[in-house]
Amino acid sequence: MVNETLASCSLLKAVTVKETDSVVDVAKKIHDFQERRILVVNKKNYPVGIISIVDINDRVVAKNKNLKTTKAKDIMSYPLHLVLDINTPAREALKKMVVKDNYYVPVVKDFSIKGLLTHSSLMRVLNKGNGKKKQRIATR
Repeated sequence: MVNETLASCSLLKAVTVKETDSVVDVAKKIHDFQERRILVVNKKNYPVGIISIVDINDRVVAKNKNLKTTKAKDIMSYPLHLVLDINTPAREALKKMVVKDNYYVPVVKDFSIKGLLTHSSLMRVLNKGNGKKKQRIATR
């Protein structure tokens, strides 16, 4: 098997917000895309943090913070434990995902977010060609 990279994997569209976006904008985007979490990117579109609906509840609503003046960077969890480059070998990515206990990981190309790698997408690439070859049954 050729040493596949993450460029061979199907990536999910990464739903992102900017560090300077208000919590209201973050919550609306999470709602609109029906997500439970959203990536925070810097000015260069590099993933620097993540915000979940629990973060919004615990760090904003429960503490009665101003929804319009509180920014994504104020409530995001950071640093991200794992961000992978598109040229990372698939086997290396799997090892890192297992060690960090991540089932999906942001993937960057030229230091800009490209998409999200899921464990199942990675496994499809790694298992391609590893299955038993089907034997042809001759029928006459």
